[in-house]
Amino acid sequence: MPRSKNNRKRKNKVYRSPKPKNIFYQRQSNTYLRRMEEVGRKLFRVAGIDDSFLDRMTKQQLNAILSIQGEKPRIVIQKGARVPRAYLRYIRSELYHAFDVTYLHDNAEVGLSIADVLTYGLAFLGGLTVYSKRRGIVFGSEVQAVEAALVLIHQSKLFEVILRDQVTRIITFPLMSISQVQFRLYGCAGGFDQESDFLGLTITINSAVPECISFEHFGKYRKAYQFCLGPIMLPDMQPAVIQYRDIFPLCSDEDNRNLSIYIQQHAILRLKERLKILPPTERTMLLYSSLMLSPKIVKGPDEQPLFVAHINKGELYGYFSFVTQGGKLFILSFLPITSALTPEGKRLQKLLRLSKKDIVYLGMDSLDFLFRIDLDQIPILKDALIQSGIYQAKDFLLKWLVPYSSDSEKQPPPVDEKQTAFVKKYFEEHPVINPEASYIPNDDDDNDDEHSATLPPTAP
Repeated sequence: MPRSKNNRKRKNKVYRSPKPKNIFYQRQSNTYLRRMEEVGRKLFRVAGIDDSFLDRMTKQQLNAILSIQGEKPRIVIQKGARVPRAYLRYIRSELYHAFDVTYLHDNAEVGLSIADVLTYGLAFLGGLTVYSKRRGIVFGSEVQAVEAALVLIHQSKLFEVILRDQVTRIITFPLMSISQVQFRLYGCAGGFDQESDFLGLTITINSAVPECISFEHFGKYRKAYQFCLGPIMLPDMQPAVIQYRDIFPLCSDEDNRNLSIYIQQHAILRLKERLKILPPTERTMLLYSSLMLSPKIVKGPDEQPLFVAHINKGELYGYFSFVTQGGKLFILSFLPITSALTPEGKRLQKLLRLSKKDIVYLGMDSLDFLFRIDLDQIPILKDALIQSGIYQAKDFLLKWLVPYSSDSEKQPPPVDEKQTAFVKKYFEEHPVINPEASYIPNDDDDNDDEHSATLPPTAP
């Protein structure tokens, strides 16, 4: 007869001793201790500190410095912040990979990664700090050498520079790439977890919503969002601004007034439509690079100022048109480099005697046509693209393309043979007899925002 449930033999509970409150006395594995020693010596090397005193220490003395437990950086969500779990997984994978492959001060010769600095280096610094205070453990004449090295470390501000510059720079890219100007911006705050038994950096992800206002343009009220950088290691969002004298050349050099930058959703949609070959993260980085990180303003064919659209300096994909009202600058639309309102597009249309409707008809209003069309089959189009300065954008785009295969390497999209045949037939039926002749495209579409952007901005 089977036993009843109450008569079953209970398993003996295994007694587990609580963790020691003083992490200084925790015993670490020999592999961990030797790894921390290696990182500590590299830190001394970067800071220009003589580490010969470590060689004179006994094993017990050295282990007293290395016995603090460190852990890799923790990435958590701030309580009350709205951060999707998928975004948190993306941020973790991006940051951990970047920490592993980035060297301290970009010094590949020393070969000390940021991941080792944040995991072992911080614990090593903590061990140096605690070592001279533990008189019951410390013995020998090396206490003064340890204290002198600790002073030099603090004077060099090595960890402050690492956290302020390199770690912040690594964190900035993934947070900017997932931020949505018209929805939510993501930021972070760094610090040390006081409740943990281990020594390590905690990165807390937070979120903020940009300001949304309305402005009047051509008799219509449009919504625009303030263009900001999320609160990355800052207490609040950082708004994008540009000086008056950068927009209005007649302003005095001593005029330090700023224009706050706002962007309407139409410009973001146009960017997605005309630069769809790039993944969303790179399109977002293009916005930040063009409007905030390294803004550059040039004059278009009609003498109107335009923001250059680029990810890195020298990589030209198009332009952003804008107007100014009431001390604010409003981004209206994204103009691809082939647009008639850009210097390069004006030159292309003059060479090929095309109108704006022809550009749209041939599918050249989106930059993915540089890959979808086999330009080698259409020499006249390829030569015109090279002469107008548009063809070089193909090389820039190749670095940031969406992968079109299961491989890790990014590959260009396949050539569309039907589209190539269509464009080739068009140029065969409409030969360019005198491509250098003066020609002004006949644009009849007055309702597009990019046409309205030909008006110069309103002076304050």
